[in-house]
Amino acid sequence: MRYIRKVLPFVLTGVLLVIVLLALSNLVTPKNNAQDAGHDAWAAYGFEAEPEDTIDVFIIGDSESRTSISPMKMFHDVGITSYCCGVNACNLSDEKQMLKRILKTQSPKLVILEANVIFTELDWEYILFSDLSYLFPVLTWHDRWKHLTVDDFTKVPESTQIEARKGYYHAKVYNEAPTYLKDRYMREDDTIDPIPPANVHVFRQIAALCRKNGIDLLVLSAPSIRNWDMAKSNAVRQLVADEEEAAAKAGTTVKYVDMNLMTDEIPIDWDKDTRDEGDHLNNSGMEKVCNWLGPWLKENYGLKDHREDPACRKTWTDLYDDYIKWIS
Repeated sequence: MRYIRKVLPFVLTGVLLVIVLLALSNLVTPKNNAQDAGHDAWAAYGFEAEPEDTIDVFIIGDSESRTSISPMKMFHDVGITSYCCGVNACNLSDEKQMLKRILKTQSPKLVILEANVIFTELDWEYILFSDLSYLFPVLTWHDRWKHLTVDDFTKVPESTQIEARKGYYHAKVYNEAPTYLKDRYMREDDTIDPIPPANVHVFRQIAALCRKNGIDLLVLSAPSIRNWDMAKSNAVRQLVADEEEAAAKAGTTVKYVDMNLMTDEIPIDWDKDTRDEGDHLNNSGMEKVCNWLGPWLKENYGLKDHREDPACRKTWTDLYDDYIKWIS
């Protein structure tokens, strides 16, 4: 009894703290997924407005993912429903939380992780902060108290804005990659670029989350003459190989595709297909990526063609013209 009396105040304090954090989280979290509601990554979270269990493929990663793959183009070409949840300058821990949010409303058959984010260095403190922020969003949105409105006190968060581009970040402009990058691009190299231990840990968590939910995982290196080389490719290939046995036991797959080595299938012109001197692709570069990727995904993962699916008319077919206006 004496022990209970000693412990009880701490337990009650902890419970009260959790209640306060949850209440504050509900208050400061944007009440809609629209940009004008205060969501700083509104395009990436547009999937939350999609009907439940209608997206078969999710693409996660940093800006390389959202500038290289257009879900709407792949839908128009081969009928795949996908969504790009890439966020500029994010890290693997951020994308782990993104995947958790995806699984609240969707049951994808495939997750594509763009590999550049694997090398954005993590530390263990940030991983802890990220996990806590998922439970208590006030840790992420605490600055929104300056912009609170009546709606923040009276409404619960909802998602109503359906994104025609499905997370793709378009650009018509081109800026030629410099010669020195072209000269060294994907030179033969047997070395392996080290991946920080914290990054490996979170990658394994993402792979495990996919296995647990029966989802295939595809790690993909989008074309980037500025960011990618053989040492990174070797490192990711080894990282993925270490997960293959566990995936097979779970009845899923984990694969690696390096588009930087596929110059015949994806003939990127680094004079015209990049928006920023070889860092990210522009619209014409994206077209070349999706011309190969869409049919390949459909064939290798048995993905359904949804172009005649009545459930996809409002959120896909009817939005195609809006998408074309955006990127033209």
